[in-house]
Amino acid sequence: MDDRRQVPRYLSELPARLSYPGSGAVSRVSVLTLSVRGCCVAGVGGLEAGKTCQLIIEWLGREIRADAEVAWKNPQGRAGLKFLSMEQESGDTLRELLTNLRLQPLIPTPPDE
Repeated sequence: MDDRRQVPRYLSELPARLSYPGSGAVSRVSVLTLSVRGCCVAGVGGLEAGKTCQLIIEWLGREIRADAEVAWKNPQGRAGLKFLSMEQESGDTLRELLTNLRLQPLIPTPPDE
């Protein structure tokens, strides 16, 4: 099976906030990896796969806001977010941010034994 990603992922340690529709609750998280389609965050509490949230990343005095869906969550407090939508300005800022981050290396898949 080929494990290549559809888009490159970049390593980051960006502070961010997650807000949850309807509840008004906000959590502080760290963005560990980031792409134009989603990210991996650490420090999540009550998220469940399939739920929606909004991710807010502050960078150089600007905000990147993305409506997202929780694709997965693990017991260690990490979660994968799939971006559903974002305004043009946030998308442009995200692309600019990505050009300043290190590319996450592809980890080769071991051959079947």
